[in-house]
Amino acid sequence: MPEISASAQKSLRALPEPLRQRAMEIIGRLDSEPALGKKLQGKLTGSRSVRLGRSHRIIYTATSGVVRVTAVRPRRDAYR
Repeated sequence: MPEISASAQKSLRALPEPLRQRAMEIIGRLDSEPALGKKLQGKLTGSRSVRLGRSHRIIYTATSGVVRVTAVRPRRDAYR
């Protein structure tokens, strides 16, 4: 299971149950599929983003075999 930052854990707890379950499924896949999300540019260079439904994104980094989820946010706030 990937490492999940404290702020990402807090965001996960705030999600509605169906969205939280989907997020945990996606996060569970990240260890075996670290290139699942798209590469980000700008100030988030080095991070990746994967869609969690239409409204939320999971932001994570995958370096040297270690996957760390840094944020789970609504799309409008995810890239700021």
